Formats: sequence, C-alpha cells, structure tokens
Amino acid sequence: MNPLSTNKKIYAGLAVLLGLAIIGCIKDENAAACEPKAAVSDTAQMKKFIRDSAITADSNKANWLMWQVMDAGTGTTPGPNSQVTVKYMGRLLTGAGFDSSYTKSPEGAVFRLNKIIPGWYLGLAKIKEGGRIKLLLPSALAYGCDPRYGSLTNQPLFFDIELIKVEN
Repeated sequence: MNPLSTNKKIYAGLAVLLGLAIIGCIKDENAAACEPKAAVSDTAQMKKFIRDSAITADSNKANWLMWQVMDAGTGTTPGPNSQVTVKYMGRLLTGAGFDSSYTKSPEGAVFRLNKIIPGWYLGLAKIKEGGRIKLLLPSALAYGCDPRYGSLTNQPLFFDIELIKVEN
C-alpha cells in the first residue's frame, strides 16, 4: 500500500468533512428566529381550553401533558418501538382543525411510536389497543420550535386519538 495514496485519501476525506461543516454553519438570513417555549408557559391557555371544552383532564405537572382517557382499551399496550395504527383529529386551541386521519386515511394512519411527537409517545402509553384518549399537549411536547411545521410551531395542541392496532 502506498503511504502517499493513503494520505491523499485522508486529506480528501477531511476536506469533504470541513466543507460540510462550513456549509452547516451558514446562517439562513430568511429563516425566522424561533425560541422554544417552556411547557409551563402554555398552561394558562391549556387550562382555559379545558374549562371551555368541559374536558376532565388528568395532568403531569412535570411536563404539562394533559389527557382524558375516554376508553382504556383491552388489547396490547404500545411500547417504545411499537408500530401503531390510529385514527385521530388534531386541533389548535382555537378549535380550528389542522390535521385528521379521517380525511387522509379513514382506515387509520400508521406510525412508529418512537418517531412521533413526544406528547403522543407519552399519551398513547396510557391506553391499550382499542382505546381512545384526548391529549392536550404543551408546545414542547408537540412540534416545539421546529420551523418545518409553520403555524404549528410553538403552539399547544389538542388531539383526539383512537388506538386501532398495536404491533410490537
């Protein structure tokens, strides 16, 4: 093996990595600044939504997840790596709907539990297959400060979810 050839490959690899690092540091001047919100900052708005909607919610004061189990279900409980089939409707706290499996895939949407928003991951663990839960998520457990989600960025969200199927 020629040591010069090996060194050239190493230098070429380092040059590529350095180039990628520089590109990754370039700031997009058109990107809107986004500051993550602490979950507690959404609580007043969430509590008002619960009062106005006559929801009886349990809550976790550590992360401000709020939920109401409508039907506990009788099947399998989803685990961290489960694939779940769900029917759901998502709403802003103004009541405006922003997403629904009922219109996109009436038979249910399929997700890997460890690949979805944290609030769903935490909430779906509270029911079993066949169950139904209402989740009220602070923005930190929803889409957080991720500009890819546009108007859903830093918004607390409400979901009504039916857990159709669990595959472990």
